[in-house]
Amino acid sequence: MKVVEPISSALLITGCIYAAGTSQNSAFMRGFGISPEFSQPSVDKILYDGGLITFELFYNHLKLALMLSLVLALVVGVVCLVLKFIRSGCYLAGFYRRLARVFYICTQTSIGFFLLLYITFLCFSSYEKSQDIGVKLAETFMERCHRVVMKDKRGDIPACAFRKDKDSIWYYVIVNGDTDVKSRLLTDLVQVTYLEPVDNVLSSEGAK
Repeated sequence: MKVVEPISSALLITGCIYAAGTSQNSAFMRGFGISPEFSQPSVDKILYDGGLITFELFYNHLKLALMLSLVLALVVGVVCLVLKFIRSGCYLAGFYRRLARVFYICTQTSIGFFLLLYITFLCFSSYEKSQDIGVKLAETFMERCHRVVMKDKRGDIPACAFRKDKDSIWYYVIVNGDTDVKSRLLTDLVQVTYLEPVDNVLSSEGAK
């Protein structure tokens, strides 16, 4: 069990990270009205995005746990001081032994269960947060144009890029006030030039 539990925990956490990264990508693509099945981000990008979300939550949980531990230690210390003034030293020593024994039994019998419970909670939390981040990220790319000029054999195509997969680039242009979302295979393009982002979006006639 000492070998199986760490391996199982590591695999479960990796699954959480992958699910969070995939969830963020899905929410992001749906923000543009695109089914996420058409987007194929690389595995390292999914793990990177999911890892940032998951370990940020873990860091926040760790800070909260440390604060609660300090408060609990302070409360136990105050209780022990009160008992020291009320009871004899022999009684206090017995209290220490009983408290240490209860703590030892709880940690030995329940640490695996609570670890699994926490990892499950972390998975659901990271999945939910990744959904929110994906939606907000899509809104950011819609409000701020990340300008690109794509060059193919027929000429230049100015647009607002929002996703680059391993084999294609996703972009949109504004046509008569409506957002027209498209994608192009990278193999069909001669060159892609990235320009400075601007708050206004491109029209079908080109960049401002």
